[in-house]
Amino acid sequence: MKSVSDCRRIESLLTPYVDGEASPADVAMVDAHISQCPVCQDRVVSERVGRMLVRARAAHLAIAAPPGLRTRIVATLEPTPKRALRWRGRLSALAAAAAVVVLLVTAFEFVVPQSNVLFAAQLALDHVRCFVIELGSIDSANPQELQRAYSERYGWRVTVPPSSAEAGITLVSARRCPFWLGDHAHLLYRTGEHDVSLYITQGSERAPEDVAVLGHVERLWNARGDSYALIARGLPAGELERISDYFARATQ
Repeated sequence: MKSVSDCRRIESLLTPYVDGEASPADVAMVDAHISQCPVCQDRVVSERVGRMLVRARAAHLAIAAPPGLRTRIVATLEPTPKRALRWRGRLSALAAAAAVVVLLVTAFEFVVPQSNVLFAAQLALDHVRCFVIELGSIDSANPQELQRAYSERYGWRVTVPPSSAEAGITLVSARRCPFWLGDHAHLLYRTGEHDVSLYITQGSERAPEDVAVLGHVERLWNARGDSYALIARGLPAGELERISDYFARATQ
């Protein structure tokens, strides 16, 4: 983990880095820093999310900002109490990334419920958050127990694919993850050194698609009236195919 002084030195380079305007030397410096600093890495993620949403909605920007937007933005800029500084770190960085998405969605009236771009961005942020900060709200790796928990707690009939040696996938835990576009069953897996998420949205279908966003690859498909999303970072194409095929068979 880099020191606070290291982060301050790199701070002025983050925006040109994300915009593609940094010099090769500065790019190398930022790459080296964020490879060891989760906080600055998540700041880069938040800026990329913001730019992605601006580009996606550029042709439909509202002339006037929605009522109350200025108040909400100003509130996010209020000085942080000194005692709250101890909470700085990966959690605050991920919260900031999520806040950027919330503000931009509000400001640009992003109301396309089937947008895979926005949906994929949410998944990327949540995937990182759940694996790094709060792994699993349902403490079990037993598929039957997880299915029962989803049913009893949320009324969901979720098929939980078990661990599979053939697919090279290990079930770790599960959560319920609320997004602005609906609630999702989030199943957490690992394959080798890679974290893998399977998101299930009941009663909702999306356009099947492979989406690359924020350094993650996502595969979206539908089955039995529900939508599924497989997400991972740095997963080789062959492993993505093998795992997605396994999940598709297991959830039919």
